[in-house]
Amino acid sequence: MGLFDIFKKQDDNSPAKEDLTKAKEHFSKGEFQETLRTLAWGFKKDVDYKPLYKLAADSLEKLNAADEQKLFEAINKNIKDSNAFHNLGDFYFSVGHYDLAQTFYEKTLQLNPNNEEAPHDLAISYARRFQVSKAVEVLTNCRSNDFWNLYFLNKCKILDKKVEGVHVAIMNLQTFLDEQPNQDDVDIPKMKVKELQETLQRFSTVPDIQTHIRDWQFIQYGGAVLDYFEDGEGGDHVAGGRYVASWGSNGSIKTIANKLKQFANKLSISFQGIVSLSDRDSEIIGRLLAKEFGVSFNFYKPTNTNQDCLIVCSDSSHFAGVEELITIQNGQIVFSLNHSWLDSSIVSPDIIGFMTQTYTFPWTGGGMRVIDMESRNIERIPPDDRSAEEIATDIFNIRQPQEDINKHLEFYAERKNYLKGIGKQTNNKRYNFMIESPVPGSYFG
Repeated sequence: MGLFDIFKKQDDNSPAKEDLTKAKEHFSKGEFQETLRTLAWGFKKDVDYKPLYKLAADSLEKLNAADEQKLFEAINKNIKDSNAFHNLGDFYFSVGHYDLAQTFYEKTLQLNPNNEEAPHDLAISYARRFQVSKAVEVLTNCRSNDFWNLYFLNKCKILDKKVEGVHVAIMNLQTFLDEQPNQDDVDIPKMKVKELQETLQRFSTVPDIQTHIRDWQFIQYGGAVLDYFEDGEGGDHVAGGRYVASWGSNGSIKTIANKLKQFANKLSISFQGIVSLSDRDSEIIGRLLAKEFGVSFNFYKPTNTNQDCLIVCSDSSHFAGVEELITIQNGQIVFSLNHSWLDSSIVSPDIIGFMTQTYTFPWTGGGMRVIDMESRNIERIPPDDRSAEEIATDIFNIRQPQEDINKHLEFYAERKNYLKGIGKQTNNKRYNFMIESPVPGSYFG
């Protein structure tokens, strides 16, 4: 048996061979995006299986994606090129495909253990797929003194509940930054160190931390979540209390409004007014809450004082463009009905209705309604084109029994001083929401 026969036999035994076969079938049908999705499974099973890279390059050529095509061609030419794997890892990292980024960064470090850049992004990729222990391991092993590596290492240690030595490490980072000659250059690093300090402080207030979003949203961001699953509820449709996909109803939104009122009463919070962002979804939620609290409604304008008010948005993705809300001022509390747990946000809200991967508002249409259970007759719910005021009034007028959530509110009442926008043991900055978390769960890859 010749040398090339040995390599061919190894290829034939690859655990990714079945994925390659399926990908070729998609390619022959002209389904090039589906070809790439199938190849992704193969890369994760056998990153050394060279035929995968050739087919990926051919598919990208068909899709006129020349830059991405070159990334795969480089590996097809030399499967021992660590830089080629690093570049491919960077590409998948940049588009948020952290599973594949992990695969290619791991291969990068296997080929070049001295690579100084890959460990940081590999650690972030792990943490953003809820594998914080792996993130700690890779950053510990790289032994880098780079500020951002040390910052992220200690952040992940807190998330991994391994806080021994973290307080001293944070103090050392602060000292290092204080000694820098140009303090303007370290404004952001100083903010991140303060974030670590506050996270560790909140961590110490929870004696029996659960792997659940209620505990960790508070620890990481000083935020409250009103609606989440308890353990054992919901099966595969939940992720540590978060929802994977949710189709909203007017009744469920009314429930969140009731829970927000209970939260405000429990923590002795009052609002002079409700101020919403300008999109239609936010306006509906804002007008509803104004009715619930019996206060005025206005649209948010950065130039207004907006003092002692609840700033409302329908989805935290709308905070893009309102960076001024990073700074807490004028008694403002920020509320978002929905908060995506697989997307970063410029602002982590002080209070969140619920956390989903995808959410559909009931008035946008597209939901399904059962007409007859026996015949399984269903119809698609049409969009509700009425004014925001009319829809808000209908939701406000829904009569439903009020769910008693007092036992959940005790958690926040005991830690009120550490809640962003509400408590006194906190600085005046809200954090960016980043998806790294110790709370695992089902998600659509």
